Amino acid sequence: MKNLALAFVAVLTVLVSCKKDEKKNPEPSSRTLRYEITGNFTGSLVASYTTASGGVSADPVTLPWNKEINYAQSVTAAVLAVAGSGGTAGQKVTVVIKRGGVQVGEPIEAIASSAGSFTKSAAPVVF
Repeated sequence: MKNLALAFVAVLTVLVSCKKDEKKNPEPSSRTLRYEITGNFTGSLVASYTTASGGVSADPVTLPWNKEINYAQSVTAAVLAVAGSGGTAGQKVTVVIKRGGVQVGEPIEAIASSAGSFTKSAAPVVF
């Protein structure tokens, strides 16, 4: 599980380390994201996400889980990935991301494989 979490941290670091666009357009959208994870998965879960300052955190979580983050102006994108192990085949988690209280895209569903594990990442939210 530790190696899986480290792999997610590496992937997230690459995704959020893009150079900031040189254009200075005003930001009309909210920089507050709320991550929500629900489901019936009974194994161990880890959520890896971009922190408010642009770093990466990988936290063990229990269902239901949510986290709201107000991102700094220097952060250009935010990513969330979820990994589970030790569950039962067919168990699910659903991830919803809200920006300023409005859902971003469709909910993301991850279903445990016959080994009782899964990995799933959401598309980056670009600010």
